[in-house]
Amino acid sequence: MFNSIKVITAGEKSKLYREIGWNILQNLFKGAPYGILFMVLLELFAPIVYQKPINIEFLTLAIVGLFITLLLQVFVGKKAYKYSYTLAYSLSAEARLKLGEHLRKLPLSFFKRRDPGDVAALLLQDMGLVENVFSHLFPDVIGSIVMAVILGSVLLIADWRLGAIAIIFVILALIFLYLFLKLVNYFGEKQLKSRNEAVSRMMEYLLGIKVLKAYNQTGNRFQRMEKSFSKLKKDSIKLEGIPVPLLMVYFAFLEIGFLALLIFGVQFMENGTLSIPIFLLFLIIGYGFYEPLKLLSVSIGEMRYMNMAADRVVETLRAKILPEPSQDSKIDRYDIEFEDVTFKYQDVDVIKAVSFHIPERSITALVGPSGSGKTTITSLIARFWDVGSGQIKIGGQNIKDLKNEHILSCMSMVFQDVYLFNDTIYNNIKIGNPNATKDDVFEVAMQQANCHEFIQKLPDGYDTMVGEGGSTLSGGEKQRISIARAILKDAPIILLDEATASLDPENEGKIQEAIRELVKSKTVVVIAHRLYSISDADQIIVIDKGRVMEKGKHHKLLENQGTYRHLWDEQQRAHGWKFGSTNSE
Repeated sequence: MFNSIKVITAGEKSKLYREIGWNILQNLFKGAPYGILFMVLLELFAPIVYQKPINIEFLTLAIVGLFITLLLQVFVGKKAYKYSYTLAYSLSAEARLKLGEHLRKLPLSFFKRRDPGDVAALLLQDMGLVENVFSHLFPDVIGSIVMAVILGSVLLIADWRLGAIAIIFVILALIFLYLFLKLVNYFGEKQLKSRNEAVSRMMEYLLGIKVLKAYNQTGNRFQRMEKSFSKLKKDSIKLEGIPVPLLMVYFAFLEIGFLALLIFGVQFMENGTLSIPIFLLFLIIGYGFYEPLKLLSVSIGEMRYMNMAADRVVETLRAKILPEPSQDSKIDRYDIEFEDVTFKYQDVDVIKAVSFHIPERSITALVGPSGSGKTTITSLIARFWDVGSGQIKIGGQNIKDLKNEHILSCMSMVFQDVYLFNDTIYNNIKIGNPNATKDDVFEVAMQQANCHEFIQKLPDGYDTMVGEGGSTLSGGEKQRISIARAILKDAPIILLDEATASLDPENEGKIQEAIRELVKSKTVVVIAHRLYSISDADQIIVIDKGRVMEKGKHHKLLENQGTYRHLWDEQQRAHGWKFGSTNSE
């Protein structure tokens, strides 16, 4: 429960004090009728017990008092209900935003270690469970505790012997509640893991359905998803079924406690140590005393399960973000320098003692075999990760001395896998510069990014929704939209990650034209598998197995007869290959 409170209040527990106060007040008014009933019973039995006439005026006042407490109960209950739900949903919205902001600041290594479905479950389902604690369970728990304390106090005041008997059975019942909660914790943890696995498999199946259909593997992958849901079903049944017998024993002890009140109450009446009105009071209040304790057990059991979701959120919030300096440094130029940079991923050296310099307003190409570390280098430049050792400098400043927002504001990126948001084309381009006008967007798309023509052919033009991830557009169209927003940002450093690696000639030509507009007077780092496309680069850096193998211009690297020449020759041979070319011809 404490982790849930920590998550939802962002450590400011004082936000809950008002909710607690309203719920306590509500339950005080709920308990008040029992006190009035106690006094009414004493008055009704006054002729028998005290040989006094019934005071009609007192009974009238009691009835009026009862009516007033009921009205106050409705008024305060409405206030408590409204405040609890308003607070719960506003706090959970803030907590989700805080979690989202924290995720934004985490290094990419955090997401590399986790399945996308796991992160989605964290934001949606886990936070939903934490939200439910404060919208439903927290008020119930407070109410149950307050009512139990009020009624227990009334029982002890009315007759300490019967009050003590009632409390003894509560203590005995709590032993089984403790065991019940232990089992909920054990099986709840397993069920949460199964739930997250099922969400991940479902997302994997939905996102990969096109590939699965192409290779006729929909059945096999569906079986994998089906197994995860089958395990979730089994773990859910265990969570609901195995701990419940202990909860039933807990309920049984509470029922036996009420039965004990009847038995001992009758005995005390027979020996003259208990009056009839007090006995009747115990019959009424005694039953009411155990009811909130039953509700409390169910609410606490649910809270224990939901608190495990809060534990996952807290664990994520404790994940270390990339450290930032307290004061930002100024950048006067935009050259990039690696000084003996080493980077490990999962204890494996990915980048090994890499050093190079990229002059300002120059084009540097990173080439090398797949998995050589090219994309990792561009990620390190953008400080998606921190280096293990060495330094990366922009304009002579160590990027660790720059705020992350400052670094990213200096860069435009065109990724290999373009992601477009489920929004209009116009808004997807405007992401590059939220302050841009419509004329700015149209000018970039029309004159520089080479995408105005195909946009105009769409049903709603720039207002066309592109679907999740840009699913309604082709790869080349998405790439041009991505370049358009990079041009609109007009950042001094450009990172291009294999922008034309898998496009048809027509799209590649249009994108190359757009890229020429993008890189004018910029510091450019480009990754390209098609070496002819970067033959005019100011500098080519050849990366292999995380090391710099060669540096220089295209013609000099060809003369060196090294790794670059080998890659070039391989591509030339591949370029001459065609379907149907066999020796039998």
